[in-house]
Amino acid sequence: MTRFRHAAVLAAVVVAGTLAFPSVAAPLFSGATDQLGNNDVDVELVPSSDYARLDDGELVVDLSAANPDAEGVNDDAVTGIEDVFRVRYNGSRYAHVWITHDSDAVTFYADGAPVQSQATNVTLAPNATVAVGMRVDTTGETADGLINKITVHARAADPADVASGASVTGNTGTPLAEDSTVQTRALTETSRRFTVFGADAGETTTFDASRLVLDGAAGVLALDEVDVASTGGSVSVDVEAAGTAASSSRVAQRGAAPLGAVTVTDRLDSAGRATLRFSAPVGYFEERGVAPANLTVYRDDGGDLSKLAVVTTGERGGRLHFEAETPGFSTFVVAADRARLRVANATLESASAAPGEAVTVMANVSNAGNIAGERTVAVAVGGTVVAEPTVEVSASETATLTARVARNVTGEYAVTVGGVEAGTLAVATGNQTDGAAAAQSAGEPATADEPVREPAGFGLTEVLGLVALLAVVAASLALARRTPWR
Repeated sequence: MTRFRHAAVLAAVVVAGTLAFPSVAAPLFSGATDQLGNNDVDVELVPSSDYARLDDGELVVDLSAANPDAEGVNDDAVTGIEDVFRVRYNGSRYAHVWITHDSDAVTFYADGAPVQSQATNVTLAPNATVAVGMRVDTTGETADGLINKITVHARAADPADVASGASVTGNTGTPLAEDSTVQTRALTETSRRFTVFGADAGETTTFDASRLVLDGAAGVLALDEVDVASTGGSVSVDVEAAGTAASSSRVAQRGAAPLGAVTVTDRLDSAGRATLRFSAPVGYFEERGVAPANLTVYRDDGGDLSKLAVVTTGERGGRLHFEAETPGFSTFVVAADRARLRVANATLESASAAPGEAVTVMANVSNAGNIAGERTVAVAVGGTVVAEPTVEVSASETATLTARVARNVTGEYAVTVGGVEAGTLAVATGNQTDGAAAAQSAGEPATADEPVREPAGFGLTEVLGLVALLAVVAASLALARRTPWR
Protein backbone atom coordinates (compact mmCIF):
# COMPACT_ATOMS: atom_id res chain seq x y z
CA MET A 1 0.00 0.00 0.00
CA THR A 2 1.32 3.43 -0.91
CA ARG A 3 0.67 6.40 1.36
CA PHE A 4 1.06 10.04 0.32
CA ARG A 5 1.53 13.28 2.19
CA HIS A 6 2.19 16.75 0.79
CA ALA A 7 4.43 19.42 2.32
CA ALA A 8 4.53 22.99 1.09
CA VAL A 9 7.92 24.27 -0.05
CA LEU A 10 9.01 27.87 -0.40
CA ALA A 11 12.01 28.01 -2.72
CA ALA A 12 12.56 31.56 -3.95
CA VAL A 13 15.97 32.11 -5.51
CA VAL A 14 17.90 35.06 -4.12
CA VAL A 15 21.14 36.87 -4.85
CA ALA A 16 24.37 35.13 -3.78
CA GLY A 17 24.44 34.21 -0.12
CA THR A 18 25.96 31.65 2.16
CA LEU A 19 24.38 28.47 3.44
CA ALA A 20 23.26 28.17 7.02
CA PHE A 21 23.25 24.96 9.00
CA PRO A 22 21.30 23.32 11.81
CA SER A 23 21.40 23.90 15.50
CA VAL A 24 21.70 20.59 17.33
CA ALA A 25 21.11 21.76 20.86
CA ALA A 26 18.29 19.20 21.28
CA PRO A 27 18.10 15.58 20.06
CA LEU A 28 16.16 14.97 16.87
CA PHE A 29 12.63 13.54 17.08
CA SER A 30 12.29 14.57 20.72
CA GLY A 31 9.64 17.19 19.87
CA ALA A 32 6.98 17.69 17.21
CA THR A 33 7.28 15.88 13.90
CA ASP A 34 5.32 15.64 10.67
CA GLN A 35 3.59 12.24 10.89
CA LEU A 36 3.17 10.66 7.46
CA GLY A 37 1.63 7.28 8.19
CA ASN A 38 0.41 4.65 10.59
CA ASN A 39 0.00 0.90 10.82
CA ASP A 40 2.62 -0.83 8.63
CA VAL A 41 4.14 2.36 7.24
CA ASP A 42 4.79 4.81 10.09
CA VAL A 43 7.03 7.59 8.73
CA GLU A 44 7.74 10.99 10.24
CA LEU A 45 9.69 14.03 9.08
CA VAL A 46 11.73 16.42 11.21
CA PRO A 47 13.75 19.53 10.27
CA SER A 48 17.53 19.12 10.52
CA SER A 49 18.66 22.43 9.04
CA ASP A 50 17.79 26.08 9.20
CA TYR A 51 16.12 25.65 5.81
CA ALA A 52 13.40 23.42 7.24
CA ARG A 53 10.74 24.01 9.89
CA LEU A 54 7.42 22.65 11.07
CA ASP A 55 4.41 24.83 10.29
CA ASP A 56 1.10 23.63 11.79
CA GLY A 57 2.44 20.11 11.93
CA GLU A 58 3.69 20.06 8.35
CA LEU A 59 7.29 20.24 7.16
CA VAL A 60 8.17 23.42 5.26
CA VAL A 61 11.46 23.77 3.34
CA ASP A 62 12.28 27.44 2.82
CA LEU A 63 15.20 28.48 0.57
CA SER A 64 14.02 32.05 0.16
CA ALA A 65 15.32 35.36 1.45
CA ALA A 66 12.23 35.48 3.68
CA ASN A 67 13.65 32.67 5.81
CA PRO A 68 14.66 34.36 9.10
CA ASP A 69 17.13 31.62 10.00
CA ALA A 70 19.05 31.11 6.75
CA GLU A 71 20.08 33.03 3.67
CA GLY A 72 18.97 31.86 0.27
CA VAL A 73 20.92 29.71 -2.11
CA ASN A 74 23.36 31.29 -4.55
CA ASP A 75 22.03 32.78 -7.75
CA ASP A 76 23.28 31.36 -11.09
CA ALA A 77 24.96 28.42 -9.34
CA VAL A 78 24.47 24.80 -8.34
CA THR A 79 24.15 24.49 -4.57
CA GLY A 80 24.20 21.29 -2.57
CA ILE A 81 22.71 21.09 0.93
CA GLU A 82 23.57 17.73 2.44
CA ASP A 83 20.99 17.50 5.22
CA VAL A 84 17.76 19.50 4.94
CA PHE A 85 15.39 17.24 6.86
CA ARG A 86 15.21 13.71 8.21
CA VAL A 87 12.89 10.82 7.44
CA ARG A 88 12.39 8.26 10.16
CA TYR A 89 10.61 4.94 9.79
CA ASN A 90 9.02 3.71 13.01
CA GLY A 91 7.51 0.46 11.73
CA SER A 92 8.49 -3.09 12.56
CA ARG A 93 9.22 -4.23 8.99
CA TYR A 94 11.09 -2.37 6.22
CA ALA A 95 9.99 0.61 4.14
CA HIS A 96 10.82 2.03 0.71
CA VAL A 97 10.87 5.84 0.77
CA TRP A 98 11.17 8.26 -2.16
CA ILE A 99 10.22 11.87 -3.03
CA THR A 100 8.54 13.37 -6.07
CA HIS A 101 8.00 17.02 -6.99
CA ASP A 102 7.36 19.31 -9.95
CA SER A 103 10.70 21.09 -10.46
CA ASP A 104 13.56 20.20 -12.78
CA ALA A 105 15.85 22.54 -10.84
CA VAL A 106 15.80 20.55 -7.60
CA THR A 107 17.02 17.03 -6.83
CA PHE A 108 16.44 15.27 -3.51
CA TYR A 109 18.91 12.60 -2.47
CA ALA A 110 19.69 10.28 0.42
CA ASP A 111 22.79 8.20 1.11
CA GLY A 112 24.47 10.03 -1.77
CA ALA A 113 21.95 8.98 -4.45
CA PRO A 114 18.77 10.57 -5.86
CA VAL A 115 15.52 9.32 -4.31
CA GLN A 116 13.03 10.73 -6.80
CA SER A 117 11.21 7.62 -7.98
CA GLN A 118 10.07 4.27 -6.69
CA ALA A 119 12.88 2.66 -8.66
CA THR A 120 15.46 4.88 -6.91
CA ASN A 121 14.05 4.68 -3.37
CA VAL A 122 15.92 4.38 -0.11
CA THR A 123 15.05 1.37 2.04
CA LEU A 124 14.79 1.94 5.78
CA ALA A 125 15.17 -0.70 8.45
CA PRO A 126 12.87 -0.67 11.48
CA ASN A 127 13.36 2.53 13.51
CA ALA A 128 15.98 3.78 11.05
CA THR A 129 16.52 7.38 9.99
CA VAL A 130 17.91 8.88 6.78
CA ALA A 131 19.04 12.45 6.04
CA VAL A 132 17.53 14.00 2.91
CA GLY A 133 19.64 16.53 1.02
CA MET A 134 18.94 18.83 -1.89
CA ARG A 135 20.74 19.92 -5.03
CA VAL A 136 19.42 23.27 -6.32
CA ASP A 137 20.36 24.44 -9.83
CA THR A 138 19.75 28.18 -10.34
CA THR A 139 21.77 28.53 -13.55
CA GLY A 140 18.61 28.67 -15.73
CA GLU A 141 15.48 30.79 -15.46
CA THR A 142 14.48 31.29 -11.86
CA ALA A 143 11.37 32.54 -10.13
CA ASP A 144 9.76 32.52 -6.75
CA GLY A 145 8.25 29.18 -5.84
CA LEU A 146 10.63 26.77 -7.53
CA ILE A 147 8.69 23.92 -5.96
CA ASN A 148 4.99 24.22 -5.38
CA LYS A 149 4.78 20.92 -3.52
CA ILE A 150 6.66 17.74 -2.81
CA THR A 151 5.29 14.31 -2.07
CA VAL A 152 7.02 11.88 0.26
CA HIS A 153 6.12 8.29 -0.64
CA ALA A 154 6.49 5.45 1.82
CA ARG A 155 5.69 1.83 0.98
CA ALA A 156 6.14 -1.20 3.16
CA ALA A 157 8.84 -3.34 1.61
CA ASP A 158 8.14 -6.92 0.71
CA PRO A 159 10.57 -9.41 2.32
CA ALA A 160 11.60 -10.52 -1.17
CA ASP A 161 12.58 -6.94 -2.08
CA VAL A 162 14.90 -6.67 0.90
CA ALA A 163 16.35 -10.15 0.44
CA SER A 164 17.08 -9.46 -3.24
CA GLY A 165 19.82 -7.01 -2.37
CA ALA A 166 18.11 -3.66 -1.88
CA SER A 167 20.29 -1.08 -0.16
CA VAL A 168 19.06 -0.78 3.42
CA THR A 169 19.71 2.22 5.65
CA GLY A 170 19.83 1.61 9.37
CA ASN A 171 20.52 -1.26 11.74
CA THR A 172 18.87 -4.34 10.23
CA GLY A 173 19.45 -6.51 13.30
CA THR A 174 18.07 -4.50 16.21
CA PRO A 175 16.09 -1.24 16.33
CA LEU A 176 18.13 1.97 16.40
CA ALA A 177 17.65 3.38 19.89
CA GLU A 178 19.13 6.70 18.86
CA ASP A 179 19.96 8.51 15.63
CA SER A 180 23.70 8.80 15.03
CA THR A 181 23.85 10.39 11.60
CA VAL A 182 27.11 12.17 10.74
CA GLN A 183 27.19 15.50 8.92
CA THR A 184 30.08 17.32 7.30
CA ARG A 185 29.46 20.72 5.73
CA ALA A 186 31.62 23.34 4.07
CA LEU A 187 30.42 26.61 5.56
CA THR A 188 32.96 28.53 3.42
CA GLU A 189 36.15 27.68 1.56
CA THR A 190 38.08 28.06 4.81
CA SER A 191 35.64 26.46 7.26
CA ARG A 192 33.76 23.27 8.04
CA ARG A 193 31.02 22.18 10.43
CA PHE A 194 31.02 18.62 11.74
CA THR A 195 28.03 17.13 13.56
CA VAL A 196 27.08 13.70 14.85
CA PHE A 197 23.63 13.21 16.35
CA GLY A 198 23.00 10.90 19.28
CA ALA A 199 26.53 9.61 19.85
CA ASP A 200 27.09 7.42 22.90
CA ALA A 201 29.48 8.56 25.63
CA GLY A 202 33.02 7.59 24.64
CA GLU A 203 32.04 6.93 21.03
CA THR A 204 34.54 8.35 18.51
CA THR A 205 33.41 9.78 15.19
CA THR A 206 35.72 10.52 12.26
CA PHE A 207 34.87 13.66 10.30
CA ASP A 208 36.17 14.22 6.77
CA ALA A 209 37.53 17.78 6.44
CA SER A 210 37.82 17.44 2.65
CA ARG A 211 41.46 18.55 2.78
CA LEU A 212 40.88 21.94 4.39
CA VAL A 213 43.83 24.13 3.34
CA LEU A 214 45.69 25.71 6.26
CA ASP A 215 48.45 27.77 4.67
CA GLY A 216 46.72 29.64 1.87
CA ALA A 217 48.03 27.50 -0.99
CA ALA A 218 45.60 25.00 -2.50
CA GLY A 219 46.63 21.38 -2.13
CA VAL A 220 49.54 22.12 0.20
CA LEU A 221 49.31 21.80 3.98
CA ALA A 222 45.80 20.65 4.87
CA LEU A 223 43.61 19.24 7.61
CA ASP A 224 42.26 15.90 6.37
CA GLU A 225 40.25 14.44 9.25
CA VAL A 226 39.14 15.10 12.81
CA ASP A 227 38.40 12.25 15.23
CA VAL A 228 36.15 13.41 18.07
CA ALA A 229 35.09 11.43 21.13
CA SER A 230 31.69 12.30 22.59
CA THR A 231 31.21 12.85 26.31
CA GLY A 232 27.59 11.86 25.73
CA GLY A 233 24.97 12.90 23.18
CA SER A 234 25.32 14.91 19.99
CA VAL A 235 28.62 16.55 19.04
CA SER A 236 29.04 19.57 16.79
CA VAL A 237 32.31 21.37 16.07
CA ASP A 238 33.23 24.26 13.80
CA VAL A 239 36.61 24.34 12.06
CA GLU A 240 38.06 27.62 10.77
CA ALA A 241 41.37 27.87 8.92
CA ALA A 242 41.56 31.68 9.03
CA GLY A 243 42.02 34.34 11.72
CA THR A 244 44.83 32.70 13.70
CA ALA A 245 47.63 35.24 13.14
CA ALA A 246 47.96 35.98 16.86
CA SER A 247 48.53 32.31 17.70
CA SER A 248 51.07 31.96 14.89
CA SER A 249 52.93 34.96 16.28
CA ARG A 250 53.03 33.38 19.75
CA VAL A 251 54.43 30.18 18.27
CA ALA A 252 57.10 32.14 16.38
CA GLN A 253 58.13 33.77 19.66
CA ARG A 254 58.72 30.27 21.03
CA GLY A 255 61.28 29.71 18.29
CA ALA A 256 59.19 27.55 15.96
CA ALA A 257 58.30 28.31 12.33
CA PRO A 258 54.48 28.45 11.85
CA LEU A 259 53.26 26.63 8.74
CA GLY A 260 49.47 26.84 9.10
CA ALA A 261 46.76 27.12 11.72
CA VAL A 262 43.18 26.07 12.44
CA THR A 263 40.66 26.99 15.13
CA VAL A 264 38.24 24.30 16.33
CA THR A 265 35.18 25.28 18.40
CA ASP A 266 33.11 22.82 20.43
CA ARG A 267 29.59 24.17 19.81
CA LEU A 268 27.81 21.91 22.32
CA ASP A 269 30.55 21.46 24.95
CA SER A 270 30.24 17.71 24.44
CA ALA A 271 33.53 16.85 22.73
CA GLY A 272 36.21 14.91 24.54
CA ARG A 273 39.66 13.94 23.34
CA ALA A 274 40.28 14.38 19.64
CA THR A 275 42.84 13.59 16.96
CA LEU A 276 43.70 16.03 14.15
CA ARG A 277 45.08 14.48 10.97
CA PHE A 278 47.10 16.57 8.50
CA SER A 279 48.94 16.03 5.23
CA ALA A 280 51.17 17.88 2.77
CA PRO A 281 52.93 17.00 -0.51
CA VAL A 282 56.12 15.03 -0.03
CA GLY A 283 58.32 17.91 -1.23
CA TYR A 284 56.52 20.54 0.84
CA PHE A 285 58.86 20.38 3.84
CA GLU A 286 62.05 20.05 1.80
CA GLU A 287 61.19 23.25 -0.07
CA ARG A 288 60.91 25.03 3.28
CA GLY A 289 64.02 23.50 4.80
CA VAL A 290 61.96 21.65 7.41
CA ALA A 291 62.78 18.15 8.64
CA PRO A 292 59.56 16.12 9.14
CA ALA A 293 61.06 14.88 12.41
CA ASN A 294 60.85 18.46 13.71
CA LEU A 295 57.13 18.84 12.97
CA THR A 296 54.93 19.74 15.91
CA VAL A 297 51.49 21.16 16.71
CA TYR A 298 51.03 23.92 19.26
CA ARG A 299 47.70 24.37 21.04
CA ASP A 300 46.81 27.94 22.00
CA ASP A 301 43.85 28.03 24.39
CA GLY A 302 44.15 31.76 24.97
CA GLY A 303 46.28 31.23 28.04
CA ASP A 304 48.99 28.62 27.89
CA LEU A 305 50.71 27.58 24.69
CA SER A 306 51.13 23.82 24.90
CA LYS A 307 53.02 21.53 22.56
CA LEU A 308 51.34 18.41 21.17
CA ALA A 309 53.31 15.37 20.09
CA VAL A 310 53.16 14.65 16.36
CA VAL A 311 53.12 11.15 14.90
CA THR A 312 54.06 10.68 11.24
CA THR A 313 51.85 7.98 9.75
CA GLY A 314 53.57 7.58 6.38
CA GLU A 315 53.28 8.60 2.73
CA ARG A 316 50.12 7.95 0.74
CA GLY A 317 49.06 9.36 -2.58
CA GLY A 318 52.18 11.52 -2.85
CA ARG A 319 51.49 13.20 0.50
CA LEU A 320 53.10 12.89 3.92
CA HIS A 321 50.51 12.27 6.63
CA PHE A 322 50.85 13.11 10.31
CA GLU A 323 48.54 13.54 13.31
CA ALA A 324 48.35 14.98 16.80
CA GLU A 325 46.07 14.14 19.72
CA THR A 326 44.52 16.89 21.85
CA PRO A 327 42.57 16.82 25.13
CA GLY A 328 40.31 19.63 23.95
CA PHE A 329 39.66 22.20 21.26
CA SER A 330 41.01 25.71 20.70
CA THR A 331 43.49 27.05 18.11
CA PHE A 332 46.12 24.71 16.70
CA VAL A 333 49.25 25.84 14.84
CA VAL A 334 51.19 23.36 12.73
CA ALA A 335 54.83 24.38 13.05
CA ALA A 336 58.40 23.21 12.62
CA ASP A 337 60.72 23.30 15.59
CA ARG A 338 63.98 24.89 14.53
CA ALA A 339 67.23 26.41 15.70
CA ARG A 340 67.48 30.20 15.39
CA LEU A 341 71.17 31.07 15.54
CA ARG A 342 72.49 34.60 15.23
CA VAL A 343 75.70 36.44 16.07
CA ALA A 344 74.83 38.58 19.06
CA ASN A 345 78.07 40.59 19.22
CA ALA A 346 81.73 40.44 18.15
CA THR A 347 84.99 42.01 19.40
CA LEU A 348 88.69 42.21 18.50
CA GLU A 349 91.32 41.19 21.03
CA SER A 350 93.46 44.09 19.78
CA ALA A 351 92.72 47.01 17.48
CA SER A 352 96.28 47.14 16.06
CA ALA A 353 98.91 44.72 14.77
CA ALA A 354 102.11 44.56 12.78
CA PRO A 355 102.03 43.17 9.23
CA GLY A 356 101.48 39.41 9.37
CA GLU A 357 100.73 39.49 13.10
CA ALA A 358 97.62 37.46 14.04
CA VAL A 359 94.89 38.95 16.23
CA THR A 360 92.04 37.03 17.90
CA VAL A 361 88.44 37.93 17.10
CA MET A 362 85.64 36.64 19.34
CA ALA A 363 81.84 36.46 18.89
CA ASN A 364 78.83 35.31 20.92
CA VAL A 365 76.32 33.21 18.98
CA SER A 366 72.85 32.82 20.54
CA ASN A 367 70.12 30.27 19.74
CA ALA A 368 66.59 31.63 20.19
CA GLY A 369 65.09 28.42 18.75
CA ASN A 370 63.71 25.41 20.56
CA ILE A 371 66.14 22.79 19.26
CA ALA A 372 69.96 22.69 19.14
CA GLY A 373 71.56 23.92 15.95
CA GLU A 374 74.87 24.31 14.16
CA ARG A 375 76.06 27.22 12.05
CA THR A 376 79.14 28.06 10.03
CA VAL A 377 80.00 31.74 10.49
CA ALA A 378 82.03 33.80 8.02
CA VAL A 379 84.82 35.97 9.48
CA ALA A 380 85.83 38.75 7.10
CA VAL A 381 88.70 41.26 7.14
CA GLY A 382 88.29 44.20 4.81
CA GLY A 383 85.42 42.43 3.09
CA THR A 384 87.43 39.27 2.39
CA VAL A 385 86.40 36.07 4.18
CA VAL A 386 89.50 34.71 5.94
CA ALA A 387 87.91 32.08 8.22
CA GLU A 388 84.67 30.08 8.54
CA PRO A 389 84.47 28.50 11.97
CA THR A 390 81.49 26.29 12.91
CA VAL A 391 79.68 26.57 16.22
CA GLU A 392 76.96 24.38 17.80
CA VAL A 393 74.54 26.00 20.22
CA SER A 394 71.92 24.34 22.43
CA ALA A 395 68.33 25.61 22.49
CA SER A 396 67.99 28.94 24.32
CA GLU A 397 71.75 29.05 24.96
CA THR A 398 74.74 31.16 23.81
CA ALA A 399 78.18 29.92 22.69
CA THR A 400 81.43 31.76 21.94
CA LEU A 401 83.54 31.26 18.83
CA THR A 402 87.07 32.55 18.17
CA ALA A 403 89.23 32.98 15.09
CA ARG A 404 92.72 34.37 14.33
CA VAL A 405 93.02 37.01 11.62
CA ALA A 406 96.03 38.81 10.10
CA ARG A 407 97.00 41.15 7.26
CA ASN A 408 100.41 41.51 5.64
CA VAL A 409 99.76 44.90 4.06
CA THR A 410 99.53 48.00 6.21
CA GLY A 411 96.20 49.79 6.44
CA GLU A 412 92.92 49.80 8.35
CA TYR A 413 90.53 46.89 7.92
CA ALA A 414 86.93 46.42 9.09
CA VAL A 415 86.49 43.01 10.76
CA THR A 416 83.06 41.33 10.76
CA VAL A 417 81.73 38.03 12.11
CA GLY A 418 78.58 36.78 10.42
CA GLY A 419 77.96 40.32 9.21
CA VAL A 420 78.27 41.80 12.70
CA GLU A 421 81.02 44.41 13.11
CA ALA A 422 83.81 43.40 15.49
CA GLY A 423 85.85 46.60 15.03
CA THR A 424 88.66 48.05 12.88
CA LEU A 425 92.13 46.46 12.76
CA ALA A 426 95.00 48.92 12.14
CA VAL A 427 98.02 47.22 10.55
CA ALA A 428 101.25 49.28 10.59
CA THR A 429 105.01 48.78 10.92
CA GLY A 430 105.97 49.07 14.56
CA ASN A 431 102.46 48.17 15.74
CA GLN A 432 102.22 45.43 18.26
CA THR A 433 99.33 43.90 20.14
CA ASP A 434 98.37 45.23 23.52
CA GLY A 435 99.38 41.91 25.04
CA ALA A 436 102.85 42.03 23.50
CA ALA A 437 103.37 45.60 24.70
CA ALA A 438 102.39 44.70 28.22
CA ALA A 439 104.73 41.73 28.22
CA GLN A 440 107.68 43.85 27.04
CA SER A 441 107.02 46.55 29.63
CA ALA A 442 107.31 43.86 32.28
CA GLY A 443 110.77 42.87 30.99
CA GLU A 444 109.51 39.76 29.21
CA PRO A 445 110.23 38.85 25.59
CA ALA A 446 107.81 40.28 23.02
CA THR A 447 107.49 36.89 21.32
CA ALA A 448 108.78 33.43 22.09
CA ASP A 449 111.19 33.45 19.08
CA GLU A 450 112.88 36.84 19.60
CA PRO A 451 116.26 36.72 21.47
CA VAL A 452 116.85 38.96 24.51
CA ARG A 453 119.34 41.81 24.06
CA GLU A 454 121.50 42.58 27.17
CA PRO A 455 122.57 46.24 27.83
CA ALA A 456 126.27 46.97 26.83
CA GLY A 457 126.72 43.44 25.48
CA PHE A 458 128.98 42.41 22.54
CA GLY A 459 127.52 41.73 19.18
CA LEU A 460 128.99 39.62 16.40
CA THR A 461 130.89 42.58 14.84
CA GLU A 462 132.60 43.44 18.09
CA VAL A 463 133.68 39.82 18.64
CA LEU A 464 135.23 39.56 15.15
CA GLY A 465 137.18 42.81 15.67
CA LEU A 466 138.58 41.58 18.99
CA VAL A 467 139.71 38.32 17.41
CA ALA A 468 141.54 40.21 14.62
CA LEU A 469 143.28 42.46 17.18
CA LEU A 470 144.48 39.49 19.17
CA ALA A 471 145.84 37.87 16.02
CA VAL A 472 147.89 41.00 15.18
CA VAL A 473 149.31 41.09 18.73
CA ALA A 474 150.25 37.40 18.60
CA ALA A 475 152.01 37.83 15.24
CA SER A 476 154.00 40.79 16.53
CA LEU A 477 155.24 38.85 19.55
CA ALA A 478 156.38 35.95 17.44
CA LEU A 479 158.37 38.24 15.11
CA ALA A 480 160.08 39.98 18.03
CA ARG A 481 161.42 36.69 19.41
CA ARG A 482 163.11 35.78 16.12
CA THR A 483 164.88 39.10 15.70
CA PRO A 484 168.63 38.98 17.13
CA TRP A 485 169.68 41.55 19.75
CA ARG A 486 172.71 43.76 19.01
